[in-house]
Amino acid sequence: MDIAAKKAVVTDFLVKCNRYAERQLETYRGQLAGSTGAEALAIQDKIGHWTAYRTFNEHALVELAGRELDDWFT
Repeated sequence: MDIAAKKAVVTDFLVKCNRYAERQLETYRGQLAGSTGAEALAIQDKIGHWTAYRTFNEHALVELAGRELDDWFT
């Protein structure tokens, strides 16, 4: 398998991860609307974690589109 094919597999996986993260964020945002106090803080924490996860994956996708990570696939 050449580098482009390997990168395509990882890219597809990260795109699927971000779709999942978006669904999780939608769920937590919906829960947040009816929450108060400690429960609201816990949900905000989860939203922060899922947002960071999605952002990290987006950064990785940008690097995969370029050549920064090519040496990982040799």
